[in-house]
Amino acid sequence: MDQLKNLLRPDREQLMPRQNVLAQIDARTGDQVADVGAGLGWLTFPLADVVGPQGQVYAIDPSHDAIQTLEDRAKREGFSQVTPIEAFAERTPLPDGAVDRIVWHTMYHDVHDRPQALQEMRRILAPEGRWIIVDWEKTPMEVGPPMDIRMSPQEVAAEVEAAGFRVLSHWKAGPVTWGLTVAKA
Repeated sequence: MDQLKNLLRPDREQLMPRQNVLAQIDARTGDQVADVGAGLGWLTFPLADVVGPQGQVYAIDPSHDAIQTLEDRAKREGFSQVTPIEAFAERTPLPDGAVDRIVWHTMYHDVHDRPQALQEMRRILAPEGRWIIVDWEKTPMEVGPPMDIRMSPQEVAAEVEAAGFRVLSHWKAGPVTWGLTVAKA
């Protein structure tokens, strides 16, 4: 639960502005979105507002505590379009081509079996879908993961391209993060 508490930092919005990321996700009413590594729903619930009751946001996280928190909030706030799923990025229960948008926010560096996870994202992403990847700048700073596990956008681009994706854009997500928008090649 300690790692989840970091998700509640009061300065998170300043360090990682949500609006930049939500604009890049470009979800629309009725879309099916996978928020992989959803944590406590920092992007899940704003996305649920956008897709509306006609859409679906699959909040995927391996933490049982996070999933329980997401379920409780979705019920309490009436978000029937939020489906919390306890799973790792490497293996989700979603059907082939099920989602229009995937978002990985500051978790790429934490994925244990990236080749498997990349193939899983390729499997669940619809043919015209988009995958938004946001992660920490690979520069020393007081916040974020250790430097030795951070990756540059160029390193991530090389991995996703090798897995059958193409990079559509590289953008500045916030003061401490970068972003990539990718699609199936």
